[in-house]
Amino acid sequence: MLSSKIVRYTILLFVSGLLSCQNTPQSQTEDPLQARVEHYLQLCAENGLSGAVLVAKEGKVLFSGGLGLRNRQDNLLVEENTVFTTGSITKQFTATAILKLEEEGLLSVNDSISQYFDNLPAEKQNITIHQLLTHTSGIIGNLDYGQDFTPIAEDVFLQSVFEAPLDFEPGTQHSYANIGYSLLALIIERLSGQDYETYMQSLFAQAGMEHTGYIMPDWEDNQMAHGYKCGEDWGTHLARWQSDSNQISLHLKGNGGVLSTIPDLYKWYTALTENSVISALSFDRLTSPYVLESPDGDSHYAYGWAIFNSPRNTKMVTHNGSNGIFFADFLMLPEEEVVIIYMTNQLRYHTFAVAWELEKLIFEETYEPVVPQMNHRKLSIEELPNQRIEAIHKFTELILNTDTTSLEIDTEQFINIYLTNSNRKGRYQRFLQILRDKFAGYTLKHILEYDDLSYDIILESPEGEVTHLIPCYDLQFDEDNQIVAYGM
Repeated sequence: MLSSKIVRYTILLFVSGLLSCQNTPQSQTEDPLQARVEHYLQLCAENGLSGAVLVAKEGKVLFSGGLGLRNRQDNLLVEENTVFTTGSITKQFTATAILKLEEEGLLSVNDSISQYFDNLPAEKQNITIHQLLTHTSGIIGNLDYGQDFTPIAEDVFLQSVFEAPLDFEPGTQHSYANIGYSLLALIIERLSGQDYETYMQSLFAQAGMEHTGYIMPDWEDNQMAHGYKCGEDWGTHLARWQSDSNQISLHLKGNGGVLSTIPDLYKWYTALTENSVISALSFDRLTSPYVLESPDGDSHYAYGWAIFNSPRNTKMVTHNGSNGIFFADFLMLPEEEVVIIYMTNQLRYHTFAVAWELEKLIFEETYEPVVPQMNHRKLSIEELPNQRIEAIHKFTELILNTDTTSLEIDTEQFINIYLTNSNRKGRYQRFLQILRDKFAGYTLKHILEYDDLSYDIILESPEGEVTHLIPCYDLQFDEDNQIVAYGM
């Protein structure tokens, strides 16, 4: 999705010498599996990945620690207790709280939400809590996507949600809806008599977690991971909430953005699987595959978790989360007693796959996992061109050129020369038009080149503000200098 946020740009040029001050896991174990995990993560760190990872199997922690930098300006390493956002992993926290309230007899997941919200339109009266949990309610997905930190009054929020038309008849389809989990957070507040985060802290305490929440934990200021987007320092969630009078916007509350650490999330995993927060029956209901996520897919949605079948015919319970900058993944295989928790402060091509690469590495002895290539070089617009740089310049001209006289012919020629899959020609033309509408009048500032033959294109507006063409990455080439992917 295109970013609508234009931020001031601070260039951070990474050179090979920077690796000497980054975390690079060194193996000192005789356990072959543990050594393979550590070796893979060492390669990830050497290639510029920054984040925190925990891998455990049958109760043994194979790795728990940090890679790279949490704060590049101050040269601070990611450590085991570095705080990241969990993104939409937050949803399974909310779902667990709903089942906890059900255990206490305060609600049923079959309740209509009309029991908790007044003056509902007729078509929304019979929406159930179960449908909110499984994204089958038909409720609008987001009021205004990307406004995670924008304050909104509860009455304005509810009026906007309930006046919006349904996307489909409740119970007939699955469509991922953040707003549904914000409504669940409000139901938790109504029944508990507490703010959502205050109530969640009671569950986190049962699990022994002290570093998880929105703003309530007593974190150290430099414990936070800064997010990075195409080389820019985006900052931290906590700083953004603190600048907003410590208020968590209903655009995000309950559906995303809870902050945590690797050790705390492992404690949560242990609490769920050992039934110390909710019962075994509730955990089974939390992770039951209720509805297909897509008609032609093989994953189901449970309550805040997605359910897959592994190649070994075992149950995989997982969820990820991202705001386009940070990314987090939580993957557990209860039958095989494996858990993988991963959080990074720079989302790019392949960084989203690290947890799944680790899962394959654990169960396939000969598997060679994909290593994200994060180190980049800054290329000026005068850089001596090779075929890829020449293609990027032509690509950028197609977007920024306001003379539309020969645009259709130029676009057709570009596609015929550089696009590998002719079947995607129409999609590519639409993609270019969207970019033209957004960036008319901008100029090319510079290009970031990565080792995996992908590139980020940095632009400057007529007002002098610097932004990226697309949330990383913009284009990726193959070894024949053909475009094989575009857009994240």
